[in-house]
Amino acid sequence: MQDLIVSLNKNVVRISTVDKDTVLRTTLVDVPKEAANDTRILDSASFSKVLSGLLPQITTITKNKMSLNFVVEPQDVYLRFVTVSKKDVDLDEQIISELKEKAKDIPLDDIYLSYVKIAPFVYQFVGIKKGILDKYLEVSNHLGIGLKSVIPWVLALPKYEKVCDPAIFISKVGNRQIISLSELNGIFFSDVYESEKTEKELQDLVKELSFYKRSSPIKHVFTMNCDYLSLGSYSVMEVEYPVFKDNLEVSPGYEQNVIVNYLLDTDEDLVNSQLNLLNLLPLPVVESKSVPAIATGAVFASLILLGGLFGGYLYLRNKNQANTSQIAQTTQQEQSQNTQVLSESTQSTEQNQDSVKPKKEDLKIMVENGAGISGLASRTKDFLVGLGYNVTGYGTSSISTEATILEYKKGKFGTYNDIVIADIKEKLPNVEVKQTLPDDKEYDLLITVGSSSKIQ
Repeated sequence: MQDLIVSLNKNVVRISTVDKDTVLRTTLVDVPKEAANDTRILDSASFSKVLSGLLPQITTITKNKMSLNFVVEPQDVYLRFVTVSKKDVDLDEQIISELKEKAKDIPLDDIYLSYVKIAPFVYQFVGIKKGILDKYLEVSNHLGIGLKSVIPWVLALPKYEKVCDPAIFISKVGNRQIISLSELNGIFFSDVYESEKTEKELQDLVKELSFYKRSSPIKHVFTMNCDYLSLGSYSVMEVEYPVFKDNLEVSPGYEQNVIVNYLLDTDEDLVNSQLNLLNLLPLPVVESKSVPAIATGAVFASLILLGGLFGGYLYLRNKNQANTSQIAQTTQQEQSQNTQVLSESTQSTEQNQDSVKPKKEDLKIMVENGAGISGLASRTKDFLVGLGYNVTGYGTSSISTEATILEYKKGKFGTYNDIVIADIKEKLPNVEVKQTLPDDKEYDLLITVGSSSKIQ
C-alpha cells in the first residue's frame, strides 16, 4: 500500500506521498470555502472531489493500492497530562473528574477520547471533536480509499525526535506559531498563536513554559521552520527531516506530512497506538490476547485498510546523533524526576498506591452459555471462581456465538480488561470485547461463552 498523507491549513490542502523509489511527491490546492474552513472539513463530498482531482498529479497507483492518512492540526485536538492519586476511586471517574475541574475548555460530551498511562499516576489524554473525526471517515468513503490513520502532528514530534526528557517544541506553520511542551514522549501543553512572536516574546514564553507544572526548568528547545531563534541559555536544535532521493528538500508546509509519513513507514506499531486517532472510535475489539485499556478503535483501523504497507523504505535521517543521544538517553535518576510533571503533589502516596491492584472479587460477573453446549456456563463459572472472581450467576444466552463475548460497564473496562484477558486466554482464546453493558445491571461484566471455548 502507498500512503497518501493529507493536511489542511488555512483552506490549503497538501497531499504528499513517498513512492517505492523513495521519491517525495507533493501537490497542493486552495479548497473552496464551502468545502472547508481553515483546518476543518465542512462538506466531505466536495472535499473528496478536490482530493480526487489532485491524485493524478502525484501518483499513478490505483485507489485500491492506496491508504489515506490525515494530519491533524493542534487547534483541532486536545492534549493533556492527567494525574490520578486516589487509590479507591474508579480510574475513569478520576480522570473525567480531573478534566472537568482543570480543563473546562474540553467539551467531554462532544469528543472521542482516550488516555494511556505513561508514568506512575500520569496519563496522556487525547481527544478530538466527533464532528472532525467523522468528516475524515466520510471523505474516505467518498474517495473509496481506506482510511489508515488520523494523526495529530504535534503529538508525533516527541516520537519523531525520540525525546523523553522535558522539551519545548516551537513550530511555525504559515504565520502561526505552535508552542508545545513535551515530556515522557508525550505532550501536556500546546497552544497556537496567530501572529509571529518576537524573539523577546518567545524568550519570555519559553521561560514561562519551562517552569510549567515543574520544580526545575526545561533546557531543551526544538524548532521547526524557525531555526533563526536564539534563546540564550536554552539548548536550541532544529527538527530535521528524512533525506529523499536526489536529496530533495522538503518544501515549506509539508514538514508535518513528511514527519507522519516517516513514522508510518518506520514504526509498525504506530497505526494501533494512541497516536492514531482512529483508535479513539468506540467500536468493539476482537482480540485473542490482552487488549489495551484505551479506546477501542484499533480493530476498526485494521478492518478499513485496503492492504499492507510498502515494505523497506530506506529512509535516512540526517540527524545530529550527538544531539539525539544527549536528549533521548536518560539515567534512571532523570527518569524518576520526569514522572513528577503533574504528580509532584502525590509523591508521598505513590509508593503505597503503586502496590494497590484491582481485586478480582470486586468485579461482579454474569456468565451465559452462547454455545449451546450443555453445562458450559456452569463449568465456566467454576473456572472463574477458581481464579478468584465473583460470579453472581449463570444461565443460557439468547444468542449463539463462536467467540466469547466480554461485555463491560464502561467504568470497569479500563480497570479489569487486561487482567481478565490474561486469566482466560488459554481456555477462552477467541474473545470479543465490548463496553456496552448498561449501568443499571446488577453485575459489571457479562461473559457470553462461545463455541470456541476450551473449558471441559
